[in-house]
Amino acid sequence: MADSQIVMRRWHDWTDPDFFMAGRQRERRLIPLFLRQILPEQLQRTKLTLTGWMLIIISMGIGSAAYNTASNILFMTLSLLLSSLVLSGILSRINFKKMTWLLKVPEHLQVDEVGMAEVALNNQKRIFPSMCIALQVSSTADKSIKRLYLKSALSAGDSKTLEWTFLPKRRGEFKIYLQGLESKFPFGFLLKALGNKEEETLWVWPARIDYEFKPTADGRRFQTGISRRKAGSGNDLLNLRNYERGDPPRLIHWKASARMNKLMMRQLAQEGESGFHLRVCPDSDQWSPAHIESLCSLACALSEDLFHAGRLESVQIAGEEAIAVRGLRELHEFFDGLSKLEQVLPLQDDGELDSWHRNLITFRPCGENEVTIHVDGAQAGQA
Repeated sequence: MADSQIVMRRWHDWTDPDFFMAGRQRERRLIPLFLRQILPEQLQRTKLTLTGWMLIIISMGIGSAAYNTASNILFMTLSLLLSSLVLSGILSRINFKKMTWLLKVPEHLQVDEVGMAEVALNNQKRIFPSMCIALQVSSTADKSIKRLYLKSALSAGDSKTLEWTFLPKRRGEFKIYLQGLESKFPFGFLLKALGNKEEETLWVWPARIDYEFKPTADGRRFQTGISRRKAGSGNDLLNLRNYERGDPPRLIHWKASARMNKLMMRQLAQEGESGFHLRVCPDSDQWSPAHIESLCSLACALSEDLFHAGRLESVQIAGEEAIAVRGLRELHEFFDGLSKLEQVLPLQDDGELDSWHRNLITFRPCGENEVTIHVDGAQAGQA
């Protein structure tokens, strides 16, 4: 944010020797260039509050009475009122000077999951504190502007974090807006705002739903008893690695964690369980919007459970390349794809699925908004 403020300030500063250079200015008209110097709307905005207008009206009345009566007391009163207005402008400018902020949004978010965004405020002044500051924020879930107030003064060289929560109601693109800072410090005569509108975009993953999945209903055995040199859910220790967000606590290696002074996870060798390949392909002719929502939620829940069980080999969304799932990064990439999923045409070239003929999970619509799970064409579950 500090860099953008510097660029904007230089863009407004006509005293810069390069201000009128070719290519520096997109605006060539004289009057707009002049007005931009006295009304820099994109950098700082100042307007009178109701109290400020009342002060000006009272000052005009007292000034008129002072000239008519030649009363020194009225002139002193007029001077006091005008000086308080000027002092308010000076102090409000000092209050915002060298203020920087950084908007932080959650990395991952699901439907109906409470999300929390943060704004880190930093006062880079050496002497003066900043106080009575409010942040204007909004989001896709709530278009109305909400104000976050800094409850105590921010000392020189200090920083604080303001937080607010929101609740997404549908999957897909979700935007968080920060309008900038505003303050009525010190007397409430002026409302000064600083900064441009910022926005951050994240993708809301589908919500989990309950489902039934029994891939061995036809009597086939997926357990061969042969240990693979691959991470899975077996009993043999394969490797130790650093903890990642979302790892199950039962796999923490406490002795290694104490020795390394950080959480270490056990990677277990996968037993001879056949892994699954999951493919999501909603046909625009067969899938209704309600079916697609159920499909996304089911694919999200099933893939996550198979991943933690060590039985998810790869995933694919129609029209995209298959992703070999080796960790949470690939799984989260698949979730991002589900959050963007719309009605698409099925794959025409089955040659891309030669390696998927075994344990291929597909989905089909059923009823009003139900979805069935199929493994190699045989129904193995429903949601």
